[in-house]
Amino acid sequence: MIGLLLKVSDALLGVLIFALCQYAYHGFVFHSLIYEFFAVLIVLLSPVCLELSGAYRTWSSKVPRFEGRSVIFGCILVYLCLMFVAYAFKISGAFSRVIVLSWFFSWPVALVLLRKVLRIVLKYRNRDRIRSQTAIIVGAGDLGLSVARYLEENAWLGVGVRGFFDDKKDGSLENKPVLGRTENVASFVREHKAEYVFLALPMRAEDKVKRLVTELTDSTATVYLVPDIFQFEMMLSGAPRYFGEIAAIALWESPFIGLNAALKRLFDIIFASLALIIISPGLLAFALAIKLSSPGPVFFTQQRYGLRGEPFWILKFRTMTVCEDGNNFVQCTQCDPRVTRLGAFMRKYSLDELPQFFNVLQGKMSVVGPRPHAVSMNEEYRKLVAGYMLRHKVKPGVTGLAQVSGFRGETNTMEKMEGRVRKDLEYIKSWTLFLDLKIILKTIWGGFTGWNAY
Repeated sequence: MIGLLLKVSDALLGVLIFALCQYAYHGFVFHSLIYEFFAVLIVLLSPVCLELSGAYRTWSSKVPRFEGRSVIFGCILVYLCLMFVAYAFKISGAFSRVIVLSWFFSWPVALVLLRKVLRIVLKYRNRDRIRSQTAIIVGAGDLGLSVARYLEENAWLGVGVRGFFDDKKDGSLENKPVLGRTENVASFVREHKAEYVFLALPMRAEDKVKRLVTELTDSTATVYLVPDIFQFEMMLSGAPRYFGEIAAIALWESPFIGLNAALKRLFDIIFASLALIIISPGLLAFALAIKLSSPGPVFFTQQRYGLRGEPFWILKFRTMTVCEDGNNFVQCTQCDPRVTRLGAFMRKYSLDELPQFFNVLQGKMSVVGPRPHAVSMNEEYRKLVAGYMLRHKVKPGVTGLAQVSGFRGETNTMEKMEGRVRKDLEYIKSWTLFLDLKIILKTIWGGFTGWNAY
């Protein structure tokens, strides 16, 4: 319910701020069809764009700064859509630049403040409920303690923890008492009228969970089963999914589903097309230089693993005197004699990667994603690094989070490869378009400094 109200409030606040900016400079003119049209667009676009940016996904997060980034990026998406409409219909001249810029900067600030105020209001409204300690947690292990900490840190939710029930622990944990053993849960709930029960038991306690669920049907408490999925270190999603009446939790799922997939693909097409138009003279110059400086083809193609581990042919400028592929592939090392003089310069500044934008337009790659490795490297490291193949839940990228985090170039130790895989999985787990733009900017800066590549 709060999420729906937040979406409506965000949209209406966008219209209100725009109207106030207009009024401050020229008075109200919303009798104009153009302004009414844009007001409707703001109402329609705001929930969609903010949803895509992750603003509502992080609403219940205990890290508000991440939510602020999502809100700002969602507003930018709205602005871009409105600019496109204004340009397409040739009505941009109807809006004052001062008013538009004022709205651009004030609306995101208002949205962030709205969330802050809403949390304070909810915390104030729920203070009596918190004092009454309305919830108990069954299970005093790491999972139960995590639930208690979260409820404590997010007091605005209005759920206070009265204590724990556990068969192996007593005393107090997280400043909350252990109230008894699990066989006492149902009677305690009925006697003290606890409103919420969180079953945070390990997966091996299946019989105990079944017994508790049966016993708690003789109460009016709301019962939550907290799955012990955090024991899986490689969990990427954790999002609930419904297949008809079957509830499931996605442990490993691509973030690019539905609208996210369409948005990611649209971004790739637009960015790759613009990039190829801008760098086309440079591509021709490098192609000619490669042909004149050393014998061999201009382009180097090599089989790599892409989305779902399906092979594709990656396109790069040739920087070596050889074109190795398959099981005979040897990773480039520092001062590698196979690298040409021109190739050393191109590899230093990642200029040999530029033809991969053609792979992006083909749909085989994305602008941002885990860097694709040679087939022989995949076959070697998938046996050595846990979660290695989960990198292929998304399309490989021209650049990626691992590359701008210090894991660019040769991976000559297991620690470097593990670090690269860890960053790739972090990218998949926390993807937003804002993160893609951040990685692209870091890549441009890092690329021109020739950092950690040879």
